[in-house]
Amino acid sequence: MKDLHALRARLRRAGLKPAAELKPPAPKLAALPADWPGRPVSTPLGTYYLAEYPYGGDFFQGTLPLLDFQKFSPLPDFLEIPMETDPTRMVFMDTETTGLAGGTGTLAFLVGVGTCVEGTFRLRQYFLPDPAGEAAMLEDVLAEMEAGSSLVTFNGRGFDVPILQARTALRLRRFDALTDVPHLDLLPHARRLWKRRLESCALRALETDLLGVRRSTEDVPSSMIPYLYREYLRTGDPNLISGVLYHNAQDILSMAVLLAEVLGRYTRLPAEIEYPPDVLSLAFVYRGLGRIERAEEAFRAAIAAELVAVDRIAAWEGLAALLKTRGSSAEAVEFWEAWYAFAPDDPRPSIELAKFHEWRTHNLSAALLWAGRALSAASGLPDGYKQRIMKKAVDHRIKRLRRKTE
Repeated sequence: MKDLHALRARLRRAGLKPAAELKPPAPKLAALPADWPGRPVSTPLGTYYLAEYPYGGDFFQGTLPLLDFQKFSPLPDFLEIPMETDPTRMVFMDTETTGLAGGTGTLAFLVGVGTCVEGTFRLRQYFLPDPAGEAAMLEDVLAEMEAGSSLVTFNGRGFDVPILQARTALRLRRFDALTDVPHLDLLPHARRLWKRRLESCALRALETDLLGVRRSTEDVPSSMIPYLYREYLRTGDPNLISGVLYHNAQDILSMAVLLAEVLGRYTRLPAEIEYPPDVLSLAFVYRGLGRIERAEEAFRAAIAAELVAVDRIAAWEGLAALLKTRGSSAEAVEFWEAWYAFAPDDPRPSIELAKFHEWRTHNLSAALLWAGRALSAASGLPDGYKQRIMKKAVDHRIKRLRRKTE
């Protein structure tokens, strides 16, 4: 013990300090693209980079004004966020990660956050040039998101938010991250509203086919981003990350104008929507929400327009089912008959008409006629389980009707 004290005394005389008294070394950060306005932010938890871009009220993303979403207040009352939510306090968020499959081991190395500040749209990018700064970045980015009125993402419910929650639990021992923030994920709404017209509802496809956005050649595919970040960490080459930063910024800006398009679809009258497939999609959305009057209005507007064959059948079927559910089967007859006339090889309209005449008009002869047509159509379906079940059900109906007429 005396030898240890003597050694410590000799080390102090030599100018050496105990480790507890030493300041941590300044972090050595990788190079960044020269035109990226990021600055280092150091906290007791580590260091990350933060960049900020302001976009004025006259900025257009593609063909649409960036801040148009602000005019929708109050919001539709069937969204995942309260209708009294202030659009100017919404937070748009998107992450870039080290893996596309998610999971606890996936790191969000770049988080883009868009907010409204005094009439401008402020885009912030939180970036990790070194994964060691993750805890510091998470603490600050979560504070910004949790201060907003709601969170807006594109596929965030299935990807971005779970990753941030997992990493926050791991790095900050916080298990409640974002759990109390109302969250509007635009992807399910895009699919409901535009799947009949567009081949894809991925954000890039929506940009091209709906929003009028054309990205520059600087952009990189999402599938390449994890590889580019790993190579950036290995080589320190800032050129590898510039396209990733651009990609993230465009995602945030496009989410803002996509939100305005979604809200616009939900607040416009069906007759004001120029694309008939979109009107039909809206009809099914309203029917699923139980908004019967609005659904009927949209179905009728779609039927009055020009639809491709598959959508025309869907419109007849959807409106007829709606009318039947509300007890107006007699009104549904004209749509079942139109459906049958257009597609006599489809057994479904004949089955509905057989049911109607058996139970509503009690015209058993008409019910037998339609049941026979249904059986003939079902017999023409491809062999399989569905055909066998349908034929069995129709055959059972025919036998019951015949017994009733005896």
